[in-house]
Amino acid sequence: MSNLSGKVAFIANANSPVGQACVLKLAAAGTRICASCTDGYPLDGADLSIEISANEAEPWDSAFKACIAELGGLDVLVIPTQAKSSPPIELLGYDVFVESHRSMAIPAFLAQNQGILAMRSLGRGGAVVHVLPAVARAGLGGAVAACTASAGILFSSKSAALECAKEKDGIVVNVVLAGPVEGDPELSYPPGTPVVPPDAVADSVLFFATEGAIYMSGMDMPVDDGFLAQ
Repeated sequence: MSNLSGKVAFIANANSPVGQACVLKLAAAGTRICASCTDGYPLDGADLSIEISANEAEPWDSAFKACIAELGGLDVLVIPTQAKSSPPIELLGYDVFVESHRSMAIPAFLAQNQGILAMRSLGRGGAVVHVLPAVARAGLGGAVAACTASAGILFSSKSAALECAKEKDGIVVNVVLAGPVEGDPELSYPPGTPVVPPDAVADSVLFFATEGAIYMSGMDMPVDDGFLAQ
């Protein structure tokens, strides 16, 4: 098992299936955990739970400052994004499209941006790991809004990776592309598409959080049982 003893991880959207799996996986590796969720209730395995529901920079900034003050640092930031289902093109209006971006892309961008600034303030590098639906790279019929929001986050992460490399701040930014996740059935994948257990996704997140991935940045790793290979 990877050893992250002494590290501090902030896990956004921690009450999602992947978020919960990441809390338990990283805690088992010795990481102290700050978990953010929409209901504010303490989560098993978390040392600190924070409620974040606003699509503004200030609540995220305050949450990262609280994490640093209470747990002593910020070394790993995990940002799982749950895909939101959307109607087919003939029923997809502007408001629905914008709402999908508001609920998916904006929180992920804010978490990434404010998290990197918080890591830079400490001057000891860090790892940012997004978890996105695999449709960020492949597309899916009947999921126009979810696909475009996911792709936006994916390429935002790559831009952030390039900026961090240019600044030589020691921060790496990577993405795990997950197929349909067990317990999170928002998108309608084709019949027979394999379902991925949250633990399998969390294993890849754990890898990107370790020293073994210190020279990897701007990467996207599929954990989809072959969905993207079709």
